[in-house]
Formats: sequence, C-alpha cells, structure tokens
Amino acid sequence: MNDKRLQEMGVSIQRLFQEALLVHLYPRTVIDVSLFIVAQDGGLYSACINAATLALIDAGISMVDYVSCASTAMFGTNALLDPSYSEEKEVPFVNVAVIGKSERISLLLCESRLPLDRLETALAVSLSGCHSLRELMDKEVRAHGKSLKY
Repeated sequence: MNDKRLQEMGVSIQRLFQEALLVHLYPRTVIDVSLFIVAQDGGLYSACINAATLALIDAGISMVDYVSCASTAMFGTNALLDPSYSEEKEVPFVNVAVIGKSERISLLLCESRLPLDRLETALAVSLSGCHSLRELMDKEVRAHGKSLKY
C-alpha cells in the first residue's frame, strides 16, 4: 500500500472518530491512535476502524457510542459481507461505518465502480454487519469489564 493511500485512510478515520469522540471532555489533550497493519487479507478499513474503537474504549476515552465498520462486495446481485483481498480485487465493494445503532452512515467508501441499482443492497448488508459487530463488541467489552478485579 502506498504512502498517499495510507495518509488518505488516516484522514478519513480521523474525521470519523472526531464525530464519535466526546472531545469536549478532554480539553488541551491530544488523542493519538496508532494502527499497525501486520497482515492484510481484505477488510483493511473495517479492521482498522473496529480495532481503533476497541482501543479507545480500553483506554477509557468517552465516545458517543461504538463505531463499527463492515465491507460488502457485490458479486453480480449477491452481496458478500467481509470480502477477502482477492474478492476485493475482482468485484466492486463498499466500506460502511456507523456510530451506534443508528442507520446514519458516518463513512461510506466505494473505491471501485458499483452499479447504482446494487448500491442499496450493499448498503443494507453492510449496515446489518455493522450492527452485528456493534452488538458483538458491546458484549465482549461488558464481559471483559465484569472480569476485571478492582
């Protein structure tokens, strides 16, 4: 992945989290999240956004709600949730991020040509994936919180 693409990715993730974080609670503070890509087999945006969400929660940073992201590829009229790298190279796909349980899309990236008549299906599947991820993250965070000994 080239440096320009990584910078663009960083800017879009930064803008997404500026919307989700309660920054007014942290005056004169810089919140810096570093994401290291160890391996990639598709779903890079989704993995980075979901990992950043969990890292911020673990650090105790106040947020409006969970930020969850899912990608969906369209193979003909079939929607494929969380495509692999090779699937992303072959078929058009979208990345969708939402904050909380809303249907309001906070991030939509379509890096290849996707026919407009298939966009609605891709968005519906991505939103469903985002909501499932949010519920899973919430369940795991609560379980981890209960397991902590104070």
